[in-house]
Amino acid sequence: MLFCRSDKGMEVLGPPQRFIVNANWKTAGEQSAADGFHTLTLHRWLGEVGNYAKKGEGETADLSPEMIGVEISSPHGHALRCIDLARKIKRLTGLDPAELTVQQKLEALPPAGMTADMVEQLARNLTEDQLNVLTSMPPQVGGMFPNILFGFVYIPQPDGSVVGSMTLHAYVPQGPDKLEFVNWVFAEKDASPELRDKMLKQTIQLFGTSGMV
Repeated sequence: MLFCRSDKGMEVLGPPQRFIVNANWKTAGEQSAADGFHTLTLHRWLGEVGNYAKKGEGETADLSPEMIGVEISSPHGHALRCIDLARKIKRLTGLDPAELTVQQKLEALPPAGMTADMVEQLARNLTEDQLNVLTSMPPQVGGMFPNILFGFVYIPQPDGSVVGSMTLHAYVPQGPDKLEFVNWVFAEKDASPELRDKMLKQTIQLFGTSGMV
């Protein structure tokens, strides 16, 4: 549903970023497997800065409402954090999701990394049930036990549009108190050069070596 959703599939945008973090690799692995609520502290700035901080009248920078969703766990240690897409659609487009069909939801807010003109590919590659999940509680981040995280994240733009970020991280042990963070950035193979460039730059700015997230 995430990686095999389009006709041509995805590809990596260049070599991965690699950098060293002075921490045990299990600390990073735990965040992606069972600690979704670290968002409220570690990523608090998302509710306070730039386009992420745009709130309606009377609203605050509290990120708690962003935690509305579903946490999925596995006996094998894998996990998914699924978001309430209705809230995203209403906030980012101003439309009422309750009045939209599945197709209209996909066109209003295409899955991260896709554009409205790519949406027709989804029906050719996904089942009806998968499309329903994709327009209700789609996975946003997930952990593959023991040391991999993937993210499909929406990045609001100054002009009101949205760019998707698709990443895969690996936490490679380098000792008891050191890990190598390896960061790959993905794009759909048929995404335009302009979109690919924007996705790469903004993903690096947010999730890369000097990233804010």
